Amino acid sequence: MRRLRVAGLCALAALLAGCGTPGPAPHSAPVVTTESGAVRGVVTDGLARFRDIPYAAPPVGDLRWRSPQPVAPWAGTRDATRSGPVCRQPAAPEMPRQLPQSEDCLTLDITTPPAGGTEHPVLVWLPGGGFITGAGSIYDPARLVRAADAVVVTVNYRLGVFGFYANRDLGDSNFGLQDQLAALRCVHANIARFGGDPGRVTLAGASAGAMSTCTLMTAPQARDLFRQAVVASGSCETNHPAGALGPGVAAISTWQPLDTIQRAGQALAAELSCPDTACLRGKPADELLPHTAEFPLVAVGTPLVPTAPAEAFAAGTQANVPLLQGDTNDEHVEFTLAAYPQPLTADQYTELLRAAFGQDASSVEQRYPAAGFPSPTAAAGRVFSDRDWICPAWREAREHNEKASTYTYLFADPSALTPAGNALPTLVRPATAHGSDMPYLFDFPDGPPLTPAQRPLAAELVRYWAAFLRTGNPDTEGLPTWPRLDTLEFAPDTTRTIDLTTSHHCDFWDTIEDG
Repeated sequence: MRRLRVAGLCALAALLAGCGTPGPAPHSAPVVTTESGAVRGVVTDGLARFRDIPYAAPPVGDLRWRSPQPVAPWAGTRDATRSGPVCRQPAAPEMPRQLPQSEDCLTLDITTPPAGGTEHPVLVWLPGGGFITGAGSIYDPARLVRAADAVVVTVNYRLGVFGFYANRDLGDSNFGLQDQLAALRCVHANIARFGGDPGRVTLAGASAGAMSTCTLMTAPQARDLFRQAVVASGSCETNHPAGALGPGVAAISTWQPLDTIQRAGQALAAELSCPDTACLRGKPADELLPHTAEFPLVAVGTPLVPTAPAEAFAAGTQANVPLLQGDTNDEHVEFTLAAYPQPLTADQYTELLRAAFGQDASSVEQRYPAAGFPSPTAAAGRVFSDRDWICPAWREAREHNEKASTYTYLFADPSALTPAGNALPTLVRPATAHGSDMPYLFDFPDGPPLTPAQRPLAAELVRYWAAFLRTGNPDTEGLPTWPRLDTLEFAPDTTRTIDLTTSHHCDFWDTIEDG
């Protein structure tokens, strides 16, 4: 069961305190003094940017698989004009090629508004990538910085075997999540020096970054470090039934008991002929990297994540903060294409539903008949998009709305390219893939520019997000009204409220059990 569970998550991941100093002056080489030392940034396009700022000591040598340690202060002024290496990770289509990688990667980049000043709202962005790939440094937040007059911080954190490994010798895991917590503490202590308000921090992320965000909403240690949250394309109730990630892949969830991950860690130690953690810490990173996709799991039952986040949301023990939560219209379509590269036949679609839903398969097929979609593969993508992503997020939003204001959305522009910059194949179009909304909010170094037809929707989306960063409410004058808990659908021709219980059958999915 462990191997099936880990294989499924691998498939998902692979596809997937000083203050008071005024903000930096808008000149060519702004310098800010942090708690650890001075940093010199650069002004580009009117925005001050400070890159490669360490928020924890390098997690190398004896610090591999330890909680992040304090940064050693430096003398002089640190050059902060270029982003540092990304954390060690395998190649991924959405990651720019030839980026330098290192275990010494616990850094953040800060972008500040063009006019300097103080007490700007702050966005802390956690990147996605299935907990095995990704980097905050590839997200250029210029449009959000300008629209919200906000300071944006993008974070790198340990990934895969370096960030989520565990064994019984360690007694802990979630080092990547601990990195995120350390970054939040660094922001709280230093962001006023960059013109940000430490009392107006929004924690946000997409995909694995979204799952990290909602997990930290349930973490007692993260309380009071952020005032509101954005959870995009991933919730703490996201999970997948049998077959959703490939033939023979068992039902899986990102959140697993600590001992499950410890067993995987013990198995890796045995495979590498290491009797203890000291031996593993002595292994070169290149020897560990091929195993990184085996560790895309968040451990439950640790000091940082004491209980399963889904249970915390159901019990109402999560942080009492405004929440903006959303999905793309076809979250699972690329995962379906990867899991079933040969187009599904109608009979194979029926068998897939039986594997996933057992005695409820016929009810699912009645709601999602293959003949009602461009292909059986498209029908499967829609089933798992609704059941695995959209409806669990909607359930989480409803639970959170009992505690704090919650706003939900669905991004539905079928012209949006995939995160790798590709168009979806004809057999599943029209569809809007997982992560395809990110270029509407951020710019990417290798990403294709938005088309003239896409730019108005991107500008609208940025304006809503900017309002949420400023006030905790995305409703914006001059744009369609966004009532609390109503789902706003962003489409090329119209932005409107929709009912997920009917458009994506969320009431129906509340009645269906896995096979």
